[in-house]
Amino acid sequence: MLTRIITGALLVLILVPALIFYDTAVTPAVWAVIAAVSVAEVAKCVYSDAKSGKPTKAVIIILCVIAAICPFLQYATGWGSELGDRPQIIPLLLSVAFMAIFVLYALGVFDVAKVKLPPFSETLLMLIYISAASVTTVAITQSAHGGIILPMVYLGSWITDSFAYFCGSFFGKHKLIPRISPKKTVEGSVGGTVLSTVFFAVYGIIVAFVAKLDVNYIALLITGLCLSLLSQLGDLIASYIKREHGVKDYGKLFPGHGGMLDRFDSVVAVTPFLYVLTRIFTYFA
Repeated sequence: MLTRIITGALLVLILVPALIFYDTAVTPAVWAVIAAVSVAEVAKCVYSDAKSGKPTKAVIIILCVIAAICPFLQYATGWGSELGDRPQIIPLLLSVAFMAIFVLYALGVFDVAKVKLPPFSETLLMLIYISAASVTTVAITQSAHGGIILPMVYLGSWITDSFAYFCGSFFGKHKLIPRISPKKTVEGSVGGTVLSTVFFAVYGIIVAFVAKLDVNYIALLITGLCLSLLSQLGDLIASYIKREHGVKDYGKLFPGHGGMLDRFDSVVAVTPFLYVLTRIFTYFA
């Protein structure tokens, strides 16, 4: 547990520059690394049990380069942002594609359907899935009050994950979906959801006090609840893909956490949803 806590704290410190310099090239640079490494990990995972051979290094490099370029394209163009009359079609289309993939794998999580795709097709789907998160993250920073909304990406995922972990450790008795994630419990899920939603209200109070802005607390609470649930489902989706291919972790990059996607799976899951919600709600004025 100590290793997990220390690694988690270091990850937060690494992200601090991206939060402070949210409207600079730092954010796309951070997400270029997250996306490229995650795509490489996914490719390794889905090909781990493939009988048709492994992809060449050139193919993996091309996929990683595409993943790394996407957040910089958003940064350079400002699609779907508040930077003048820029078209919203690219981030919105990516969000819709993301949600379709999200629902597809959610069906697998809840055993409604078995998702078994050819390795290259699954890798391409996950490239879209991950790239949608990186593009919409940058688009959020380019929107009104983007620097205040951006932390909600991490609040909705990591706060949920942390509280769910501790609530599950101390109070967990009933397994959530043991065939996919044996350690997750119903009690942990409920605790993570409730406390994360409350934390969104606290965040609103802090913003109102520090930034002197009017806060839409109803919108914040709704968003906190939705992002908490979606982050947990995103975590289960990432676990589902691993279990389908007999892989324990996507990598060993972070001690106690696994690979890049093991740590950012819930963050990736909530970002496109939050982008869409910013088109619906006005959180701060």
